[in-house]
Amino acid sequence: MYVMGMLIDYAITVLSFALFVACPRLAGMCAITARVRAVNPYVVSSLGVVVSLPIVLLMTYLVMNVGAWAAILVAVLTDILAAVLMGTLSIKYAIEIAILALFVWAGVYVASKLSTIIVTAIAQTSK
Repeated sequence: MYVMGMLIDYAITVLSFALFVACPRLAGMCAITARVRAVNPYVVSSLGVVVSLPIVLLMTYLVMNVGAWAAILVAVLTDILAAVLMGTLSIKYAIEIAILALFVWAGVYVASKLSTIIVTAIAQTSK
């Protein structure tokens, strides 16, 4: 019974994670990169998922053991590396990546603080 419960917990959690990963940004980047090199986007997305696994594991480790800021920094570096590999890196693109990273970091920080304030306010109102 315990094993079945764990399997169900893992199945639900893995499916939930898969739904987070399946985002329009990733699909868009796959389509764009495949178009730049004139290759099949379905092959790129399939193999890209496999190749990205160690990076996802690194990001998970960083978030859990160092902080979101470290994972965001690595994400910036991987975005820049991807642009270098594709031959599309420019100063403008690098600046855009840096600005987006600052917004992501601020969003993570602000979302955490603001949600705590809102939940506290709701709890006090319902008393």
